[in-house]
Amino acid sequence: MNKKVLCIDDDPFYADLFRAMLEPKGFQVSSAMNPADGWTIIQANKPDLITLDVMMPEKEGFFDGYGLLKKLRAATEYKNIPVIMVSALGDPEDVKHGMDAGATSYLPKQEMTPESLIALVKKLIG
Repeated sequence: MNKKVLCIDDDPFYADLFRAMLEPKGFQVSSAMNPADGWTIIQANKPDLITLDVMMPEKEGFFDGYGLLKKLRAATEYKNIPVIMVSALGDPEDVKHGMDAGATSYLPKQEMTPESLIALVKKLIG
């Protein structure tokens, strides 16, 4: 059975990019454009891994990716799903904030390559 990856990013470019990178490697990729829709998908179709953008427009009480991360980590059923924060915010303080908030890993968009993303996903979920 293919491992399920959920990409949550308000930029459709990244959802398409992640799908193009991960599906040929055997992963089943779905996407959401905001944390609220991401939460709905998580509840309906629990993913094996989530990539999560930080800066997204507020919707249904989620103000950014950190709001969803906090909700995930507080939910017994979902707290162990690996979350890779993928963000344009790449300063060391941003990375520290993401990791402190409960991210499994933090990948600045400006440093991301197809190889680095695929290697990280494979490391986390095989």
